[in-house]
Amino acid sequence: MTADYPFPEPFGPEYVRPTSEGCPNCPCHTRRVCEAFQWLRAERPTYSDGTPYDKPCPCVRAAAEPVARTVMIELDGILRAVPAQYHRRGFLAGRMVTERIFSAESALLGECPVPVPMGLYRPKDGTDPRLIVIDSAGEKWVMGFTAQHSLQRYRITGWSAVENLPPPAAGCAGSRPRPHNSE
Repeated sequence: MTADYPFPEPFGPEYVRPTSEGCPNCPCHTRRVCEAFQWLRAERPTYSDGTPYDKPCPCVRAAAEPVARTVMIELDGILRAVPAQYHRRGFLAGRMVTERIFSAESALLGECPVPVPMGLYRPKDGTDPRLIVIDSAGEKWVMGFTAQHSLQRYRITGWSAVENLPPPAAGCAGSRPRPHNSE
């Protein structure tokens, strides 16, 4: 073999990386970055002349606000449509938290003085199907029965007795009136 042997370059004289599909909602990131909420891992966006993109990304702003959803939860034989918030960013990213409409108890302090929210998590393999609920977007969630108030852990025991509870879901299987104890 000689040193001047012509070796064809497979990509042509200059390799140009293929461009990724842009996000339809913002001019600064690719679709993959925005759909996976990976803005912090992505390269800093730039204009075509190489200067950094200095405006806030509309996708990041939209993701900062929790998304309102509704979850059907059955406790004590009563099925209710419970308002919840799905968090896409921040401390609760990937989780959903319901309104404060559940009663809870602690082994140390007894009953919690205020209604508590229920945390909902993504199901894992082997999750008991009785704990899985479906939200208004059709996604599956697992009910979490641990709540916290004033740095004390509580266990959710049922619906709160507060008057602002949503009414039981009409016509749903399992929705039957709760007996009122006059104790």
